[in-house]
Amino acid sequence: MHSPKIHSFNPKNQSTSFEFYILSKGLNSGKPLTAPCPNSFVCTCNSQEQKDFYYWLLFGLWKAKYFHQFLTGSVIPFLRISDLKNEVCIQAEKVGRQKEEYKSTVDKIKLLEEKEKAIRQNLALINDLKRAMIYRHLKSKM
Repeated sequence: MHSPKIHSFNPKNQSTSFEFYILSKGLNSGKPLTAPCPNSFVCTCNSQEQKDFYYWLLFGLWKAKYFHQFLTGSVIPFLRISDLKNEVCIQAEKVGRQKEEYKSTVDKIKLLEEKEKAIRQNLALINDLKRAMIYRHLKSKM
């Protein structure tokens, strides 16, 4: 699998359907994103399969705090694009050797992400309900 093109995000550049974004500043550097932000890199892939592979590779590296060792800067830490490109190539090669096992792991992570999202939604609903219950009593006193 060929490496994707990784470059700094520029809102003037036209986007493709096979790209995602990578946070470049802060302690969450290396986090893959579906929407661009000012402090991000763009990872442009050749296919949906390649996009999924690299998105989940970066997700795993970010979750493992792998990029923390490459952060530079004393006030706002940032990730150099050269370090990112180099490490993504190295890790993609390692993971590529275990393609089926990696795919199985990614499928499990996707399921866990969906479950986590559902739990977050339920927690938000519970908080709204608690707020509504308390507000009902406060409103009658005002």
